[in-house]
Amino acid sequence: MTFQGNATNDLQQDAFFFIDTCYHEKLGITPIAICGNAFCVAVSDGVAKSPLSEYASQAVVKAVAQQWQSYLTNPATQKPIINIEQIHEQVAHALQKYKGACATLAVLYRAIHSPNQVTIKHIGDSRVYLQCDNKWQCLTRDHNVLNELIDDDAQAQGKAVNFSDYNRTGMANYLYSLTDCLIIDSDLDSNPIPRCDSQTISIQAGDCFVVCTDGVHDLVPCDEWQMIDKNTNLQDWLKNLRKQVYKSEGRAYDNATAILAYFSEE
Repeated sequence: MTFQGNATNDLQQDAFFFIDTCYHEKLGITPIAICGNAFCVAVSDGVAKSPLSEYASQAVVKAVAQQWQSYLTNPATQKPIINIEQIHEQVAHALQKYKGACATLAVLYRAIHSPNQVTIKHIGDSRVYLQCDNKWQCLTRDHNVLNELIDDDAQAQGKAVNFSDYNRTGMANYLYSLTDCLIIDSDLDSNPIPRCDSQTISIQAGDCFVVCTDGVHDLVPCDEWQMIDKNTNLQDWLKNLRKQVYKSEGRAYDNATAILAYFSEE
């Protein structure tokens, strides 16, 4: 699902890759796709500070799509399936008339030879959630000033950070400024590869993931999302989430994109 919402710049800066196609749409819900084994989905959110960032998000999902298709052509490759360094370089060398445009990335994929695992990679504040123990939990740490300060404070005190300390809400706006994203700028000395967090998770029947941009999670916290089971109509679930975003206090002030991945029991 994706929609432009009531973005004040009147732009759709979200783009996403779904199974085998890249999308950049103002409004839409795709048909449900059934994947027997390998699949890949990704969302990218153009950072609103640049009016050209829609081109950055498009460049990001196109880079993901090219790598995924290359992998499917030669699944025996030993290279990382989704190689962030290559995506960074490809985005950086996009048309330089869009220089300075930047975007986030969250990607979820299952490889052909790892049917019981999924891999998550993300940059910025697009997120991945997992439904677990009858609740939704965020699996990704936003790359922003707030979380950097939390890490710095923990390091100064010589203690580990509880993951629940990350991604706090209700703080000063500047604390949510991104520290890492993908930027169109071919000068790689001034545009180093951003931090990318990666994790591999074992899955089982009944697991459900949501990959989404901040236009979703900033307005409707995951504890307000409905639960999903084998009887849930996934498109209706997404439509209801869209209603929640529009009815929220923020009234859909940002573009929003969400992708569901449900592992059925069949």
